[in-house]
Amino acid sequence: MNRNSISTLGWPRVGWRAAVILSASLGLAACAGSVPPPTAQLGASAQAIQQAERAGALEHAPAEFQSAREKLAAADAAMREDERTEARRLAEQAQADAELATVRSQRATAQQAASAVRTLANPNAGMPNAGMTGAARQDRAPAGSAAPLAPSGMSGTSTWDSPRTLEGTP
Repeated sequence: MNRNSISTLGWPRVGWRAAVILSASLGLAACAGSVPPPTAQLGASAQAIQQAERAGALEHAPAEFQSAREKLAAADAAMREDERTEARRLAEQAQADAELATVRSQRATAQQAASAVRTLANPNAGMPNAGMTGAARQDRAPAGSAAPLAPSGMSGTSTWDSPRTLEGTP
């Protein structure tokens, strides 16, 4: 029997190099198990919540905004208890909720602005007689009121249809 093949306990004999490699790998594995504190993630989550608040999330996306705030508070509590992995997970979720609240707020604000522009572009859009011509509008106008056909100061003819020269005269 070779002295390098089997030890007295029935296990293969391990050389000193293998023992060093094994202990070094166990030491590295122990170091890899310690998770760094998620301070950057907590800061990013807090910034995302502030941005959501500035975007109007309290009004337009209150559920998502509140969820983000609660998850950030839970992440802070997990950090105080040194549960770094849980703190990181909660901080990432808080950031995602805050970003969702921001997007929903921006969408609601854009829809309100678009509605205001449509109203300014077509102020009669919400009126019941808006699509009717002059004669039909006068037929439907309440008794005693006159529905003007054109704004005051305008004649019934349009100068847009007449040909013009370069100087702007017909």
